[in-house]
Amino acid sequence: MNERQIEIIKSVVNRYADLAHLNNQNMRDGVITKLSGMNEQDAIDFIVVSLSDLVSDGRAKAEDVLNNIGDLTELSEKYPTKESLMERLKWLNSMNLDHPDMPIQENHELVLEVFDKFNYLIGTNFDAYYTGGLMGYIATNHPLERYHGDLDVFINEEELPRLFELINQSEDFEVYTNMDHKEANGHEFAVRYKGTPMTVGLFLFERKPDNEMIIKEYYHKDYNPNNEVLYNAQHLDPEYAKLCFSDTVREHNGIPFKMQSLESIYNSKKSSRPKDIYDANIMKDSIDLAKEAEIDKRRNNVRNEVGLDGNNTIVTELEQQLNNPNVGMHL
Repeated sequence: MNERQIEIIKSVVNRYADLAHLNNQNMRDGVITKLSGMNEQDAIDFIVVSLSDLVSDGRAKAEDVLNNIGDLTELSEKYPTKESLMERLKWLNSMNLDHPDMPIQENHELVLEVFDKFNYLIGTNFDAYYTGGLMGYIATNHPLERYHGDLDVFINEEELPRLFELINQSEDFEVYTNMDHKEANGHEFAVRYKGTPMTVGLFLFERKPDNEMIIKEYYHKDYNPNNEVLYNAQHLDPEYAKLCFSDTVREHNGIPFKMQSLESIYNSKKSSRPKDIYDANIMKDSIDLAKEAEIDKRRNNVRNEVGLDGNNTIVTELEQQLNNPNVGMHL
């Protein structure tokens, strides 16, 4: 922030604090200090969300907020009008970014740091593929725009013990189980980047000798940790698996990695939540439309099995070891 921007922030904070009868000077000074340490994009986001909160909480009327917007439109060239600020607020709401855990720029720096650190740890030495919206940005070299809560990786479940041993030797990561409180479509296991809220969530699959892939989801019956473990299985024939999971080795900052095909990620996001649709539009111009259409066609013919016995499996063994500190991670 330059001196002019800091003066604008002071003016905006004090004006709206007066409007909302927020007279605590320490609170005002704290907000000004916080905003002055942000880049202009994060400051704009924080301010427009805070103003929206004032209206929602009944501390200010919408017309009073808009009538006093004043020099806030001078804080950033990207938002020179009331209308542009309102559009930014609508976008933040649609992306569920109205109250992020950290400023977006800080989140982008952290998620890319974790991505590179985890790539450096596992390289291409595992039968594993990144997935999720983040990969659409990375694969297309598009700047990050929205908040990313975690990374997602598909990994062959038979390689979990080797991965956990590697993580156990790492100073950067630690693995934990979600099974005791896992919900539908959640991760059985996740890897936390130590000292941060950022995690790498693991989706599991089994690979057959003919390269059929079986996507698996384990859970306790009725999602009660006291009940038996079950799993659902989604069978991808070898041709479909090849369409969805690419063995192309990519690089980010010189570090190799593999990811689910861009067409498959796009296919799963194009008709989903607003933030998923937004991600899909980012990658739309970079996909093979014929390949995506084939994925769409085959997706409807996948064989699914539900409620299979998952008690004597590698997942239950690993869950028990992670939950028992006396056992350790000697897998």
